[in-house]
Amino acid sequence: MTEPTTPPKDSPVLASAAPPDIPPDPVLGAVISSHPSERGRPLLYSAVIAGVISVVLNFTIAAIPEWWSPPLTVILMAAVVLALGWYLLHIWNREIILYERGFSYREGSQTVFFQYAEIRALRLRAERKAYFGGLIRRAVYRFTVTTTAGEVFTITNLYRRTAELGERLNERVDLVLLPRLAAQIERGEAVAFGERLSLSADGLRAEGGTLAWEHFAGWEVGGGHIRLKSTAGEVWAAVPLAEIDNITILLVMLRARVTKPG
Repeated sequence: MTEPTTPPKDSPVLASAAPPDIPPDPVLGAVISSHPSERGRPLLYSAVIAGVISVVLNFTIAAIPEWWSPPLTVILMAAVVLALGWYLLHIWNREIILYERGFSYREGSQTVFFQYAEIRALRLRAERKAYFGGLIRRAVYRFTVTTTAGEVFTITNLYRRTAELGERLNERVDLVLLPRLAAQIERGEAVAFGERLSLSADGLRAEGGTLAWEHFAGWEVGGGHIRLKSTAGEVWAAVPLAEIDNITILLVMLRARVTKPG
């Protein structure tokens, strides 16, 4: 299998978007991009919630003609403000910085560094959701990262430019992971792409069945699934995309087995 080459420096995916004030890391190298938490939307949500609760308290408890009404209103409003403040602080000090050879994951005062070689699996999920009868539409992202040590964490729309973050992270992880998985197959081992699909030098295994490479005719993606087809002209297996690890590497390996997919 042909190993991927490093994209050119002017690649739109790997072109640096890093702030100039972030120095390079002595181990991970130069900064590729920085993705702090998205703070505007949580601030707006918190302001709306606080405003609504304030109005409700003023027209309910604060309107009761008793001595305890004003202090109770103040106490309840203070509790709401404290809760919203905790929520904002919980997500405020978060940031992911991508470097040439790894990335940092900061949550509050804790920062953890990972090399791309430490990543075992990257599961990508993106959905287009509609709200209020389609008046508001937004893309919802969820990237699940699994390390070789078994650590699992997710990256969501909490971070700025989430789509760009996922694309850049996937590019860098693939550069390291694809040669490793290809060597694993050459040694006669199977490579799992999630719990429901695996690939080996002999063929594919999914849903408890096997399909030899000489009977593999291609694939198609649609409806949230990847459909693997046999030379008999039928769909041999359909696996949900949301349950597949390292989907881009899987497609590279499948493409190497057929002249034209689908």
